[in-house]
Amino acid sequence: MARGRKYSYDLVLDLGTFEMRLLRLESASPGEIRLAKCLAVPSPREFVASTFIEYPIMDSAPVSKAFKTLVAEGRVDYENALVLIPDHGALINLMVGPPRYSKKETEDAIREDFAPIMPLPLENWYIDHTIVGPWEEEEIIVAVAVLRNNIIELGGLLQKAGVNPQIIDTNFFNVANLVESYLTSEECKGKNIVLVHLGNETTSIGVFRDGQIRGFLNRPIGGYDFTKQISKHFHVPEAEADQFKRNEIFFLPESSPEQEGLYNFTVIKNVFAMLTREIFSAIENFLTRFREFSIHEIILSGGGANFQNIGVILGANFNTKVRPVADFYQLYVNGTAVEAHERNSLAPACGAFFRE
Repeated sequence: MARGRKYSYDLVLDLGTFEMRLLRLESASPGEIRLAKCLAVPSPREFVASTFIEYPIMDSAPVSKAFKTLVAEGRVDYENALVLIPDHGALINLMVGPPRYSKKETEDAIREDFAPIMPLPLENWYIDHTIVGPWEEEEIIVAVAVLRNNIIELGGLLQKAGVNPQIIDTNFFNVANLVESYLTSEECKGKNIVLVHLGNETTSIGVFRDGQIRGFLNRPIGGYDFTKQISKHFHVPEAEADQFKRNEIFFLPESSPEQEGLYNFTVIKNVFAMLTREIFSAIENFLTRFREFSIHEIILSGGGANFQNIGVILGANFNTKVRPVADFYQLYVNGTAVEAHERNSLAPACGAFFRE
């Protein structure tokens, strides 16, 4: 299949805290992506993403080994690549305010808004921003800040492994890139669509209307919190708990009063309640700020979306339709179709191929 346009990068490294992946693009169009390669290695515990400390990778040897394994298996020879880091590796701030009439005014406003939430001095950060567009008489801006030394540290390790990182980006907005054609479609016109990226350590929640982002929060709860709770309750290693999470039933396939009495659910109920509260908080923030009254759909992405039937209970709790991101695209590796659970996990990396 011919590409719809020339993509900036055909090599993506997705550096998660659960797995690290290398994807090489063959072709892509809305709704269908074909990869020439898709490789993965487990992420070493030493790989840490942080906005609170500089140089968070205390022991670089295991991280370098993982990078070199991916590069060797992918037969990469100092090629340019787009690199993804977890959302909690950056401060992401959505601003709604009066339009600024110069670049300097905009940058000053962004720095002023960031200052209270930056744990380190302003000069320690790289800051970038995108003007999303107008809302009534105001303007929506998304600003992203990453610690300079953390990017330098990560970039150095990647270069030593044999990759030239050209762009370092986060996950959430690349999932949005993947489903952009749906978010901007006639079907979604006038609707409030919530995108929830359930990562390993954190969850990002964004609300879109007519393809324009209106709200965003990243919260410190992810799939790993469920694994830790299962491990603690059943006194098993985390690797075994993760398999248990994948194979056993925690959520019923249909909304039912019996859900509350399901033993496995009682084990993780507190963690799930915390996740639900965080999603509700992001939605409530959007509804209040933009004077809206309802949401129309939730899209789940990330490895956490593979928690069997989690969409059923979320749909009941939020009284709306819930769909996995896997429903929105097909993925092929060397011509072989990829199953839904992998499409959910690979959504950010696949969406990165649509990045302008």
